[in-house]
This record gives sequence, C-alpha cells and structure tokens, in this order.
Amino acid sequence: MPKTLAPDDLPTLLRPGLSVFMPDCAGESMLFAKVLQENSAACAGVRFVGVWIPGVNQIDYAALHEDARATSFFVTPALRKSFAAGKVDFLPMHYSAITPYLQSIDLDIALIQVAPPDKDGQCSFGIAADFPPSIVGHAKTLIAHVNPRMPSPPGAPKIAYDKLDYVVEESFELLEYDLGAENDALRAVGANVASLIRDGDTIQIGIGKIQATVLEPLTDRKNLRMHGGMVCDPLMALAASGAMARGGARPMVQTGVAVGSRALYDFVGSDPDIAFHPATFTHDIEVLGGIDNLVAINSSIELDILGQANAEMIKGNQVSAAGGLVDFLRGARRSKGGRAIVALVSTTSDGKTSRIVPSLAPGTSVSVARTDIEYVITENGIADLRNKTLPERAELLIEVAAAPQFRDELRAARNDVPALRRH
Repeated sequence: MPKTLAPDDLPTLLRPGLSVFMPDCAGESMLFAKVLQENSAACAGVRFVGVWIPGVNQIDYAALHEDARATSFFVTPALRKSFAAGKVDFLPMHYSAITPYLQSIDLDIALIQVAPPDKDGQCSFGIAADFPPSIVGHAKTLIAHVNPRMPSPPGAPKIAYDKLDYVVEESFELLEYDLGAENDALRAVGANVASLIRDGDTIQIGIGKIQATVLEPLTDRKNLRMHGGMVCDPLMALAASGAMARGGARPMVQTGVAVGSRALYDFVGSDPDIAFHPATFTHDIEVLGGIDNLVAINSSIELDILGQANAEMIKGNQVSAAGGLVDFLRGARRSKGGRAIVALVSTTSDGKTSRIVPSLAPGTSVSVARTDIEYVITENGIADLRNKTLPERAELLIEVAAAPQFRDELRAARNDVPALRRH
C-alpha cells in the first residue's frame, strides 16, 4: 500500500539530479504546483518533464529555482523566459511520438493526479488520460495527488491504488480554462468550416476559440461524433442539441483530456458515452485512418502561398509547437471521406499583417508540409487545395483565403517565389 504524505512532505522527496514528470491540462495538480512554488529550494537541480499546453498550463517549473530545468514539447507563454535563458530543452515532436520518448527516458518521479479509489481499489486518471497512464509503469516512483474533485468518468483508464508509492489525499481545485471571447472574424471562420461538416461526420478540433465557433453552427446536424486530443466547453451545447450520435460501436466522444470549466468536468465525468484514452490511441494514424469521414480542424500562425503552414514561430521566435497537427491532418487524409483542414483568421488581430504570406521567413519552421493540407479556411472563404498545381494553389490562397486588402501585394510577390516563377 502507498505511504500517505502531507502536502508539505513532498519537497523532502526531491533532490538534485532527479527527473520529475508533471502532467498537462487538468492532470497538472494545482496542489503539487503550489507546494513546489512555496518550497522552491527543493527544486534545485531537478529537471521537470511535461507536455504543457500553451495558454492552459501557466507554471514555469524551470523558474522555480536557478538550477532547475525543464524538458518540454511546446514553448508555452509561461515557459518563454526560461526558454530564452536556456533553461528549457524544447523537443519538436509530433504528438504521437511523445509517449515513446517518455517511455525511453529515466523518469525518477511522476507527480500524477487521480480520483479517489473506487470499491475495487482503482483510481481513475479522470479527465487527463493523454500521457499519465502510459508512463506510470516507467516512472521509478509514483506520487499521486488523490483529489476528490477529480471526476471518475465511466470511460477513463485507472490505476490500482496499491500501485502508488505515495499519496497526498486532499480536495483541491482543478485547473480550469476559459476559451475567451469570440469575434466576427472567428465566427466567420467557424461558419465556413462548419459548411464542410455533414451528418455522420467525426470531428477532431484543436483547442482555442475556433473550437467554439465551429461547433456552435452544428446544432442542426445529426449523428456527429468527436475524436481528438482534447475537448472543451462547447462540447456540452453540441451534445445537448441532439446533434451527436449516441450508442453504436464507437462512443460519442473519444478524447485524451477535457479542459475547461467545472461544468464541463461534471458533464464528462458522468456521461458513459465519453471515453478517455492515452495519446497512443487518440493520435494513432491507424486509428485515425480507420474512422470514416474524419474531419480534422486545426489552426496555424501563417501559411505561404505554396500551402506550407507555420504553427509555432513568430518573427523567428519559438512560441508553440506543431503538437498533434500533422498527426490529425494525415489521419484525416487517410480516412475514407475525411477532410484535412487548416483554419485561421487571415490577418493579425490589428488587421495590419497578412497571415497568408508569399514565403515563410528564413529560419521559420515548416510545421505542416504542403502535401498534408487539403483545405485552408479563413473568414474570407474556403481554398480547396486538393489535386491543385502550385500556381493553382497560390491563386486560391491569394484570391480566396487572403484578406482583400493584401491581395495586390501577394499577387505582386508571387513571381518572387522560385517555385512559382513563370519561364
């Protein structure tokens, strides 16, 4: 049986040289984070490892001590200063490659968060099943925050209570996330994306405001399902509308995590038609390719007129990562009847800069190759790039996707792109 700890005992288990895994999204224990912040001296020489999500996970563990470090798969806003200071090792990987990596390295401690044990002595990973179930067998020591506020969804993986090494049993707030306000441009993007979604489709959609603007117009559809890395609050309204499929061979929703409000956590925690799975399932190309009519909807920072997407850099600075973007686009392309969509507002928020550009700036990462995208959708329209030549792709991206005020500039610049020069 595990040893029970008081929260303030946690720092006594840390020492220099240890590698410590901390989950992402609402799997990140806010209690453990608080204790570490209040006992930062214990973090000296510790390396924290996590798949922290931009805009969701707000703590920079590398900053807890001058000798602490972090290994991350995103450069989140919270990590930016430590990354610039050389204290964060950023690993650019497809989401599907992260679990094999985590299983290949030495993890001394995993600081996981679970629900209290059920009558069979099993603790649910709750609303955060993306990575913890896959790494607990590889971490040398499991320290669990057993949190009564963590839901126990009927379709979530579990771990036996007696497999835990240490437990801290305390009720504590779960991490919550607000999608933020929509605007007219985002609503137009969402409406254009929604126009491609048909009855019976399975939707994969990334995190952020576009999730709400795409799902809101779908309440008149029938037999929709969702499959992806995460679900947020807009799922509740779509499910309540009757637009989603119930029963059948697959659950209504298959996801890795839920991240949002307490209302969302209560909803997914009690619905038997929502299944939580590790990323090895949600992002697996064979699984994705086997889902008919999979519509993958993700975003990027900018696209060039060849159709290459940058989803991780701004002005040469790493600000995010590709994440599961390519996994899902490739899965949708393999799906029978699938659609691979990159959706974005065509300008920066101030309207002064086009996000459809002649070429990506030198040194900018190509997050998505031009071969992986089928549709580029902005508030201005839908650019269908399937089976198009390079000049045809450029024409569609300029005349359909780009903002009208930048089209003359893009037309003038197209002949400066070597692949588009007329001979």
